[in-house]
Amino acid sequence: MNLQEKLNGKNINFLIGSGASFPIFKTLYLGENKPSFEELVSSNKISDINKKLLYYFYYKEWILPMINNDYENYDLKVKDNYLNFIKFIIRTLSNQGFDRPRRANIFTTNYDLLFEDTFERIINENQNCFFNDGSMGFMNKYLNPNWYNLVISQAGYNDNYKREIPMINLLKMHGSVSWKKENDNRIKVSYEKTNEIKVIKELEHLKFIDDIINELGDNYNFEKLNTKLDEISKDIIQKLEEFIEKYIQLAIINPNKWKFHDTVFEQHYYQLIRNFSYELEKENSILIVFAFSFADEHILEIFKRILSNPNLEVIIIAFSKDSKEDIKTKIGNYNNISYYPLDEEFDKSIKGDFDYFNKLLQGELDG
Repeated sequence: MNLQEKLNGKNINFLIGSGASFPIFKTLYLGENKPSFEELVSSNKISDINKKLLYYFYYKEWILPMINNDYENYDLKVKDNYLNFIKFIIRTLSNQGFDRPRRANIFTTNYDLLFEDTFERIINENQNCFFNDGSMGFMNKYLNPNWYNLVISQAGYNDNYKREIPMINLLKMHGSVSWKKENDNRIKVSYEKTNEIKVIKELEHLKFIDDIINELGDNYNFEKLNTKLDEISKDIIQKLEEFIEKYIQLAIINPNKWKFHDTVFEQHYYQLIRNFSYELEKENSILIVFAFSFADEHILEIFKRILSNPNLEVIIIAFSKDSKEDIKTKIGNYNNISYYPLDEEFDKSIKGDFDYFNKLLQGELDG
């Protein structure tokens, strides 16, 4: 299948999940026959104080590595996969006819800055493309979802021609480690490490959380988790509450069923959800999904609703046959969805990883 030809003349959209950044950053998958971290922290079998402790664990193991990563010397394979993906989009947009906007949307639930780092690398290569993270400003940049509707053109020195240049919109639906809420209820974008919370030394010895999570089996032994976590002292609980006060100021959407601590983030989230819906309701739209499990119930609900658009085509790349069946169970059967890898490819132990995704985009696979 030649996806570059399939994308020609289409309204191009991607939905990218945490598997794209693996193994640089962990996914919320905790292991076979275990709940995901989202299921764990959303369970009504776990007390509120222990959920707060799980958030400390989540911050330490997931978010802090994203903040502290220097985005210079990370895994070369991951770096190349991101570069190849973005360069493919630029080539595809450059070949679009003049009757279509040369614009693609990347919707992602990832907090990390691997897309932003890739954009910076491509700009340094003098690629003729505009990258839009939804912010505007000079010394101080603030988010505004309305700015995703820009069209960028390049004119000759004498204004004797004008041509639209490729533009890639990055819509970070679950927030970012580069975002920070200001006192005036705006969300500021800064690529300085301003969101780091000091790790609490008194909580450092609680490394048994990881061990207990690894012991969770088919029955999800939450009671065992509660029993162990409840052994912490009142002093440590106070430290934990101090941590939570700072944690809830992060401009991220938490991996639980009740996602919001702050109205500003909630409004921005729902605006991006609406953008997702509007884009996929347009004529001749295509959505390519990679490394995304549809665990976000709001995104899943909107996605299922817009699948009734007869002009929408969806291509989903699943990592394994099991994940493919899980996605099918969540979504249901629709004629406008194609799944890759094919069953016969899974039978040959092929995985729907980033290498496979890029080869599929480049037309290097049969199908």
